[in-house]
Amino acid sequence: MRIPTDVLAVLSDRTKTDGHRLVLVGPRLTPVLYRRVNEVLEAVGGRWTKTEGAHLFPVDAAEALASVLTTGEVVTLGEKRTQAQYFPTPDPVVGRLIALADLEPGMTVLEPSAGSGAIATAAVARGAIVDCIERDPGYATDLSDRHVARRVQVADFLTIPANPGYDRVLMNPPFTRGTDMAHVTYALRFLKPDGLLVSVMSWAVAEQTGSTTAFRKLVEQRAGLVEALPARAFSQSGTTIDTVLVTIPATRPADARPTVWPARELPTQDAEELGNPADIAAEIVADLRKAITAFEKVAATLTKPEPITAPGTVEAT
Repeated sequence: MRIPTDVLAVLSDRTKTDGHRLVLVGPRLTPVLYRRVNEVLEAVGGRWTKTEGAHLFPVDAAEALASVLTTGEVVTLGEKRTQAQYFPTPDPVVGRLIALADLEPGMTVLEPSAGSGAIATAAVARGAIVDCIERDPGYATDLSDRHVARRVQVADFLTIPANPGYDRVLMNPPFTRGTDMAHVTYALRFLKPDGLLVSVMSWAVAEQTGSTTAFRKLVEQRAGLVEALPARAFSQSGTTIDTVLVTIPATRPADARPTVWPARELPTQDAEELGNPADIAAEIVADLRKAITAFEKVAATLTKPEPITAPGTVEAT
């Protein structure tokens, strides 16, 4: 949203930053103005902490505020939740993903690109110890506030040095232009040798194309499992894109079976609805005979000679 002039003035002239802290200075703001200022601060990761008497950020407060002051715009948490590029993982999908992960209490789990932490929350409920990585300061702060994870790191996941120390990696990465394949491939480097990754992915990975060849080979080499999710599984999150769940072990199992890629099924009709083939053939023949008869009548009319009348005479009617 475009930040109103009075809010921008407060952020520019009445804030003081010190590391992760931001303090509002000067006369007390009216409740309405404070709510509007606070909405912007929350959008970039700031949370009011009474014990500190300040807004605390997961990153340097001055850096978090810099882009806001430069552009005069901000994407609020509410706007982020409705933007097309952010698709929270629906509960049924989270449930299936957790089931495939075969979690046990005490396992260490990483959720990259955690967003609002739907997967992390479910993993914690199973007794797992969860770390999250989220590049958006607003979402990262929200995760920290809710104590969803043991640790929340504010960063682009693909820039984090790999640490092969997790029993599980559970994720719903961004899909745009094959980004999900890059994220999943990199995430495998965070698994222990006996670890397992389970990820939501775009249906595109199930198609044999030039852009998916390398990723499909990786999945097959490790005997990964690919399961199609129901159509419109993410409709409540604002998209009808088809998706799959991909399960990849860190090391190919000794008893591995070949990877089976799901295929799109064309809609079919029931046999009763289609009718008996013999009856259908008879109807086609009858229709053809009617058409031929009609064509013959037209042809006969076109070839019939017109009557000739002598000049000066009138044809009787």
